[in-house]
Amino acid sequence: MQETPLTARVILEDGTEFEGLSYGHESSISGEIVFYTGPAGLPALLTDPALKGCVLVLAQPLAGATGASEEANDAFGFPAGYESLSAQVAGLVTADYADLTTHHTATRTLAKWLRKQQVPAISGIDTRALIQRLRLRGVMRAKILVTGTREVSFGSAGQYNLPSHASVKRPATYGSGPKRIVLVDCGARLSTIRRLVAEDTAVIRVPLAHDFTAEPWDALVVAGGPGDPTSCDKTAQILKTALEANKPVFAVGQGAVVLAIAAGASAFRMPNGHRGSAVPCVNLENGRCYVTAQNHGYGVRDDSLPPGWSPLFLNDNDRSIEGYTARKGLITGVLFHPEGNPGPRDAAFLYDDFLNLVRNGGTAR
Repeated sequence: MQETPLTARVILEDGTEFEGLSYGHESSISGEIVFYTGPAGLPALLTDPALKGCVLVLAQPLAGATGASEEANDAFGFPAGYESLSAQVAGLVTADYADLTTHHTATRTLAKWLRKQQVPAISGIDTRALIQRLRLRGVMRAKILVTGTREVSFGSAGQYNLPSHASVKRPATYGSGPKRIVLVDCGARLSTIRRLVAEDTAVIRVPLAHDFTAEPWDALVVAGGPGDPTSCDKTAQILKTALEANKPVFAVGQGAVVLAIAAGASAFRMPNGHRGSAVPCVNLENGRCYVTAQNHGYGVRDDSLPPGWSPLFLNDNDRSIEGYTARKGLITGVLFHPEGNPGPRDAAFLYDDFLNLVRNGGTAR
């Protein structure tokens, strides 16, 4: 006999409440509430370190039809289709939930996977009204309260939503090629590593506060992540020293904000951030518009880029900087995720451009 689902509520910091049904882990949580627009592959999205500690609202009306697959490892030893080793979201909010799974790769329902990952979820919410509220008021703290579970406070929200909590604790190496690429992990997605490892490269993934500048390296990638990039003071100091080496540098996601700060630029918190699978960005060099996947809450002030650094991509919706370049292409940063997952791979060529730069010894275009 199927159990009657528990009722649950989403309570925003401004007092707004929405009531629905619990279908994930039976616990109450708090976190910064954000929304994601466009269709999303949930295993990749829910394991994205950029959402560490967040309550995620999906704009897509239905969740669960594709279920969840077994966490089989890929060629790198990572869970296939995941962006980290476990769920990163604090909670999930959806308009509707389908317990009947129809995807051919699914081995369990989304609800069972969420319970295993200890992530509470709530359905039956008017997510349109909720997202409109967030668009009007901006990002705020929220609680998911499941009936019969312990009460939580807004004060506990955001305590794990920091780059340091999404970074690895010790260095790890992937691949064995002669070209050594240091990956500064401010909350790096596993797809970034998958994209960088090749026959002639080795990726050395280091904690965000690890000083690698005295070690052998040929190129640098900065990737992340959740929370406030201005909190990465030690990382910025290390990167400032690394930039003096005049070697190829590439930054993706909010890692591009951290790198810009290291160069002397200023960051700002966006009212709602850019979180979606179909965000248009214009390349200022060729005029082409690329559809990108994004998941960041901070941006770079366009008037704060240091001399010699110039915008490379602009968001075609709000005209904010989505990428920059310096030293004739030796340094590039993009705030979106060129590898998609979930989302398009229109800009995946940026990884190829970077790897070619590494292979030819850093000769700038």
